[in-house]
Amino acid sequence: MKTRKNKSREKARKSLFNSESAGATVIAAILLMSIIFTVLTVVRTEYVPQWKTDAEQSHMSEVQNDMAELKSTADMVSLFTASDQNSSAYGYSVTVPFTMGGGEIPVLEPSKSSGTLSVNTERYRMVITPKRPSIEESPQIVDCGGITYYSNNRQYLDQVFRYENGALILSQNERSLMRQIPSFSIQKTEEGNYTVSIQAIEMRGKNDSVSSNTDASLRLTGISAGPIYDSAETGEIDNFTCTIITKYPDAWVSYLKETAENAELEYDTDYDLGKIGSDSVYFSFHPTDGKNLERLYISKSVIQAELGAGGSLNSI
Repeated sequence: MKTRKNKSREKARKSLFNSESAGATVIAAILLMSIIFTVLTVVRTEYVPQWKTDAEQSHMSEVQNDMAELKSTADMVSLFTASDQNSSAYGYSVTVPFTMGGGEIPVLEPSKSSGTLSVNTERYRMVITPKRPSIEESPQIVDCGGITYYSNNRQYLDQVFRYENGALILSQNERSLMRQIPSFSIQKTEEGNYTVSIQAIEMRGKNDSVSSNTDASLRLTGISAGPIYDSAETGEIDNFTCTIITKYPDAWVSYLKETAENAELEYDTDYDLGKIGSDSVYFSFHPTDGKNLERLYISKSVIQAELGAGGSLNSI
């Protein structure tokens, strides 16, 4: 009897030990899972937003590079169209790719931000009026249009990249600055006179937009290029005014001010510059003290812009 009792007690003791071991394993697993979930929660709430911000900021740099590629391509198309008089018969076309979305973090935050690429949805007009003594010539009016990228970020500040009349502009929080300059030059000659050269770039095409978080493309085709006004042919002029209608006046005011100062012109003496309302810029060139406007030359390139679903840089 004692032997049977001892065996029963031993069996019960082993069963208890096995039960405690199994319970300890379950508790350990629960604790481990709790630690993992806690770490993941901390990572998602404390680190992922900053990583997402950095990733979207990096994507904005990619978009700026794409817009810079657009500017250089438009300059190239304009140059080829102007140099080849027969190009207007068949057109010189180039397709520029755009990375519309980005900022994803693999596994932790795989969703992408998106963007919108638009053609001629914002107005840009340049009106240049040459003047002679007591005579005001007909204004030269150019409706340039433009290409705009609007970001739709989740963490990083939204930005707008705008190409208009040869300029690449960055806009953020209702402030704008010029990232790449247009072709608007004021040059001082050896005699102290001034030559002003303005090349307008008209983006022709229907109002159109595409929104995506993958890729898109823009096809540029050279239509025409050539002079539209030259004071050397029409006769001497004393001064001129230039009015620019744009959604980004701050960028243009800063650029024109720097251009005039680099040409050693004095504000309020040789030129006037300022904003008219919230969407116009006024630049008046009237050199004094022996300074003369020797020549005003205005040319215009016309480029057809068409949106596509995607593609790579190639020419036809």
